[in-house]
Amino acid sequence: MNVEYKFYQDSYGGGNIPEKDWKRLSQKAESRLKEFTFGRLPDQWEGKEWVEQAKCAVCEMAELLFAEEKRAGKTSENTDGYSVSYDTNVSGRSKLYETAYAYLGNTGMMNLGVDGLC
Repeated sequence: MNVEYKFYQDSYGGGNIPEKDWKRLSQKAESRLKEFTFGRLPDQWEGKEWVEQAKCAVCEMAELLFAEEKRAGKTSENTDGYSVSYDTNVSGRSKLYETAYAYLGNTGMMNLGVDGLC
């Protein structure tokens, strides 16, 4: 399921990502979301009770990816004396996971475990 740029702008209210970068970043975000849900996220989302949550997760994750690309991990840079500081506190992957969990944590898709054995 590809999240359309129109959804990003109109429903999510996004505006940070230029349209030319949307497809690439939303596909990366969706791929990470599939990974974080252990393959439980089906290809077809329409009609699912969590479809809006999943689309919003993709939007927010895409914004995180865009910001990370622009920043390249830098928190500050000074070109006079050439000084660069990098963010080493929380990995980009952790931020993506936290975002996905905020939207889909209550759906059961992000639970680590085996379905149907208990």
